[in-house]
Amino acid sequence: MIKKHYFICLAGLIFFSFFALIPHESAQGQVKPIVIKVADTGAETLTRNKAVIDVLQEIEKLSKGRVKHEIFWSEALLKAKDILEGAKVGTSDLGTTPAMVYHPANFPVWQFTNLMFLGGNDIWGAMKAWEEMAKTNPVLQEELRKTGVKHLAFYGYPSTFMTRKPLAKLEDFKGMRMRSVGATARWVSSVGGTAVPLTFYEVTEALARGTVDGTLGYLYAHYGFKFYDYCKYFLATPVANTCIINVFMNLNTWNKLPGDIQKIYEELFQDLYPKLCAKYNDEDAAKELKAFKDAGVTTTELTPAEYNRWKESARPLFDAYYERVGKMGADGKKIVAEYEKLYKKHERRK
Repeated sequence: MIKKHYFICLAGLIFFSFFALIPHESAQGQVKPIVIKVADTGAETLTRNKAVIDVLQEIEKLSKGRVKHEIFWSEALLKAKDILEGAKVGTSDLGTTPAMVYHPANFPVWQFTNLMFLGGNDIWGAMKAWEEMAKTNPVLQEELRKTGVKHLAFYGYPSTFMTRKPLAKLEDFKGMRMRSVGATARWVSSVGGTAVPLTFYEVTEALARGTVDGTLGYLYAHYGFKFYDYCKYFLATPVANTCIINVFMNLNTWNKLPGDIQKIYEELFQDLYPKLCAKYNDEDAAKELKAFKDAGVTTTELTPAEYNRWKESARPLFDAYYERVGKMGADGKKIVAEYEKLYKKHERRK
């Protein structure tokens, strides 16, 4: 009798232990989703964020509801310069910010992504080249690892100028106060302008107050932030294809995700995300340029001869980069050559 009672108790214990290991479900029988807090620097309406929204929704769909995203747009959770550290310590789970632009000390070798007149102006080509280098170049891999976050994706876009005064030749920079950062800021200063190192999200106020005469930026952002309300000259010729957004996740959050969900994040951010970024930016360009025209903006293209002058004037930036990373034991020339080769490999040709 005692043995029978013992086995009944043991069976009951095993039964309840089994169910204790099953994920908690709500009254409706749904597994409680993992909520991922997303800190984004830009507005929900920006062209690139169409891609962000689509990718996050697809992740939720493929995870079968096991993951949900709570997105904080326009620095609502963290300021642009704080998102990298915020994701590292867990204030946000997922971060999208110009990390390599705002934190050059964290990414000294990756600064080649902010050099001027490098590669070409195809978004897809640039994003896929950076992605491939992140997978295959040990020096660049190690720099990403040291940041203490899980890196998921790059986003690049051709950099252009929008100004209050005409900008069609190198001499026009003289006396011009230009919002610019990184390598471009050094170049603006070298050709006679005054570089004003604001974050992108401070530009509208600076233009309104007249503390800058123009800004380096990107067509979709010039449009999204309505810089054309203040600047009536748009230099359509790109001077760089800058890595302006990095997407990364808190390591603790990443490590807690089931393996199949980790795979979904990696695959979608490396495949779907760049496709959608290219698609939406291609589609929106005509609308954005029309808005400029309707607002009375004069669009200028550099002549081939003038473009070559600008390109040649930026050569010291490359020399400085080679010297700087050389002291760290990295071959800057080799890295730049590797990017040029991979960009040509992935570039979409019209």
